Amino acid sequence: MSRRTLIVVLIALGLALPFAGRVEIPAAPPETRPDYGFAELNPSTMKSLLSQGSLIIVRQRPDLTLINVTSGALVNAPLEKCWEVITDFEHYPEFMPQTTAERIVERDGDTRLVVEQTIGVKIWKLPSVDVTYQLVQELTPPNRLRFWHISGTLEGTYGGWDLVSAGDQTMIFYTLYSNLTALGWGLGSAMKAEPDFMTGVNMTTAIMVTKAVKEETERRQKL
Repeated sequence: MSRRTLIVVLIALGLALPFAGRVEIPAAPPETRPDYGFAELNPSTMKSLLSQGSLIIVRQRPDLTLINVTSGALVNAPLEKCWEVITDFEHYPEFMPQTTAERIVERDGDTRLVVEQTIGVKIWKLPSVDVTYQLVQELTPPNRLRFWHISGTLEGTYGGWDLVSAGDQTMIFYTLYSNLTALGWGLGSAMKAEPDFMTGVNMTTAIMVTKAVKEETERRQKL
């Protein structure tokens, strides 16, 4: 190989390397709407409801199959602190239920990340299943986040966060559709056979996640 040819090859490799291995990000599912209407809520009424415990919204199709669920909670901390916790992906294993590993795979600027997550799925007396998948996390600071599945198990999973300031408190809303039917034989078959089971697990997961974020945010607020 001549020196000139070698130089051309090296330049070509140098240009290609920044693009090698980049994760192909599919378009967001249509259900991942930019606005679920939480900003239009009456703050005093919603604060009164949330102060009594978790608030759950279940969206279903006419045949009762699940679209998604939303869990709401009232956090005794400002919006900025809630946003800090929600976007602290690499520390999720320390406070997020069922999460055993989490890492940022790729960054596309400051508002779009590819995150790989491993969770342990344990339902009733069925054997626990560890699943790993990648989600794109699309951030709209300071109060909105959307995520959707791009690879690995749980194809079709999506959701997001909406934060609404309420003085020195924050109303947080976590929307989730975790496609547990994609777990295959066993858990997946059970979810397909019993749509109510699928809805119930998503509801429980959403409540646990909002509770975990509330507790972690309030803990950090006291530091």
